[in-house]
Parts: sequence; structure tokens; C-alpha cells
Amino acid sequence: MRASLFLISLLAPCLVWAQGETASARLTGTVLDPADAPVPEARVTLSSFATGFTREFTTGTEGQYVFPSIPPGRYQLKVEREGFSTYVQSNIVLAVAQSSTLNPRLEVGPITQVVEVAADAPLLHTSHANIGVEVSSKQAIELPLNMRNVFNLVLLSSGVNNQLEYQAFT
Repeated sequence: MRASLFLISLLAPCLVWAQGETASARLTGTVLDPADAPVPEARVTLSSFATGFTREFTTGTEGQYVFPSIPPGRYQLKVEREGFSTYVQSNIVLAVAQSSTLNPRLEVGPITQVVEVAADAPLLHTSHANIGVEVSSKQAIELPLNMRNVFNLVLLSSGVNNQLEYQAFT
């Protein structure tokens, strides 16, 4: 019994750290001009109207931006640079442990002109094979759990393997 408690106390911080790492999403990309050249020093703003979340990033010399550790949800991406029309894309859905790439293309024009893209961002990510699942509080309450252990909800993810219960040792 003491050994079990000792082991749990050692592993608990690891579980909290791992949960924090996978409970967020990531959005990256490169801001391009009409000739497919990178646009440096563009102001990229990611915001969620539902949660009030807003982050701003200025692209580097290669026109790249990175928004790491974003809470899952629906977002709007806005890109502004002097000499170009403002680019706005709404309904960007980021899920748990999702890493998406979005490369906005700015059009030459006055800064007062806004180009709004109404298409949804693609959900297929060919850069990695990571899979994440978000378990809602309603599911945690209503799903039948063996021995009422909430850690069994981890088994709902398609990438989780419980070797002790479901696989034979060779």
C-alpha cells in the first residue's frame, strides 16, 4: 500500500505535465504576397470571440508566425501589413493536440481594404500523426466508468493502448 502511494506521488506531476502539453493546439504558417514571396514584419492576430482570447505576433524576415499552446476552440486570424489589404479568416477550428498550418496570401492594396476568407481551415494534417481527444465534463459524468476511475477516460482516445488489459504478452 505504501509503495503504491509513493509511486502515485512520483507519477502525479508527470500526468499533470503531460495533460498540459496535449490539452492545447498550435497554429503556424507563412505570410505570403501575390508572388509567393514571404512578407516580413506583418502583424498577425489570433482571436476568439467566444473566450476573449487574443494573441498577436509579428512575422520574422521569412514571413513565418507561430502560436504555440493555444486553448482548443474556434478562432479568427487577421494579418495586416502596410501596402497590403488586411487578410481575415474566420472559423478556424483548433482541437486538442492539433498542429495546423495556415499560409495567408496578402493582396496588394490600400490598408483600408479588407479581404475576408470565408472557407474553413482543413482538418487533415499531413505533417504529423498526432491524435488528440477532448473529453467534455458531460461525458465524464455520464459515461459508465469501471470502478469510477476517471483516468479510464484516457482509453477513449484512438491512440491509447492498455497493454495490461487488452493485449497478450509475447
